[in-house]
Amino acid sequence: MRIASIGVIGTGVIGSSWAAFYAGKGFQVKMYDVDPEVCQKGFRRALGLMEVLCTRGFGSVKAAQRAVSNLTTVNTLDAAVQDVQLVQESVAENYEVKHQVFRAADARTAPDVILASSSSGLLMTEIQRVTRFPERCLVTHPFNPPHLVPLVELVPGERTDEQTIARMKAFFEGLGKIPVVLQKEAPGHVANRLAAALWREAIDIVLKGIASVEDVDKALFAGPGIRWAFMGQHLIYHLGGGEGGMQAFIDHFRPAIEGWWRSMATWTSLPPEAPSVLAEGVASEVGGRSFTEMNQWRDEKLIRLLKAIYE
Repeated sequence: MRIASIGVIGTGVIGSSWAAFYAGKGFQVKMYDVDPEVCQKGFRRALGLMEVLCTRGFGSVKAAQRAVSNLTTVNTLDAAVQDVQLVQESVAENYEVKHQVFRAADARTAPDVILASSSSGLLMTEIQRVTRFPERCLVTHPFNPPHLVPLVELVPGERTDEQTIARMKAFFEGLGKIPVVLQKEAPGHVANRLAAALWREAIDIVLKGIASVEDVDKALFAGPGIRWAFMGQHLIYHLGGGEGGMQAFIDHFRPAIEGWWRSMATWTSLPPEAPSVLAEGVASEVGGRSFTEMNQWRDEKLIRLLKAIYE
């Protein structure tokens, strides 16, 4: 079944960004949120995101006008999932709330309609257990903001059909996304697990007085972050091994890196002093710029990076 119409359930930061992305790609998109005010706010945000995309070289004025015509809001979940081929859920990161949405969407759609969750770390096996047709359910976790960042993690549950994963992988590749397929579930999936592990060490460096919040961030974006834009850590280290590749890198650097690991943080609860220290450090780094200004700054940088690397 060809996907032509999409129901976006939950219209916060992620849902509105998904809506802008899908509408910009030519799909009919219906936006719904249990809170009508949030729905209208999300709709306005999606319109603004599409305008930014088209004025930054990702489309034309005519394309923007067509995209706007593809986007509507509805007042009920029934209306949101009626006559769609994909349901993109982006509600609260909470099993109870997601159960409510998946149970309702499952009861109101044909068995071949894909039910996709934007969950950043919950398990699809638990989400899909409330459905009659769990084989069509999967996690399609974007990285924020979905209308710009190409990564989508495809995570099946224990009862997800392989054809569902294959279908969505081809779907996202056709839209210019970079899908990553998990072979089995893990809390936090892949990207967020990596980010959380790195963040723990970044926090520990700050708390130990090794470097400031701002300098830790600089050490990431001005060094490894540049390479991470187009290479993963395994390939980076493979190239770091010279002609001998990964094996040579491991042979040469293993003793040093194992020494670093032994000195790294292993705590699993945030130290009590961390929130205030990090908040103060980030405030200094932001330098008085508003949340809106910071979002605009981030998106402008992302657009320039994407055009340079992923054109």
